[in-house]
Parts: sequence; structure tokens; C-alpha cells
Amino acid sequence: MENNLLMSIAFSVFGMLLIFGLGFVFPTINPYIVIKWIIIVCGAVFVYTFLVYLFGALRTIKIFRIFKKKSKK
Repeated sequence: MENNLLMSIAFSVFGMLLIFGLGFVFPTINPYIVIKWIIIVCGAVFVYTFLVYLFGALRTIKIFRIFKKKSKK
């Protein structure tokens, strides 16, 4: 689960570098369109990693409850 969180952080940092760097490399590109797509991609990666983390935590809680019920018997 930690790998997904690191992947989300890496995408966000890479997106910020793209916003900063593309203005120097391609000054004729409309920066607002580039920023919009970078935000969309980084947002999609963030939502994916958040959902994986959430489902992983819920699965861990469910497994813990199953073991707790078995140990009481």
C-alpha cells in the first residue's frame, strides 16, 4: 500500500516539474491546456491510490475481525 502512496507523490512532483519545464522548452504551447491535463492525470492517479489504500485498510479490518471471531470459539 505504501508503494501506491509513493507513486501518487511521484506523479504529483513529476506533474509540477512538467508545468515548470514545459514553459521553457515549448513557449508557444498554451500553458493552461497543459496544466489542465497534468492536473487530470495527477488527480486520477491520486484517486486510484486513495481507493487502493481504502480498500486495503477495509480488507485488513475484515480479516482481523474474522480471526478475532475464530479465536473466541
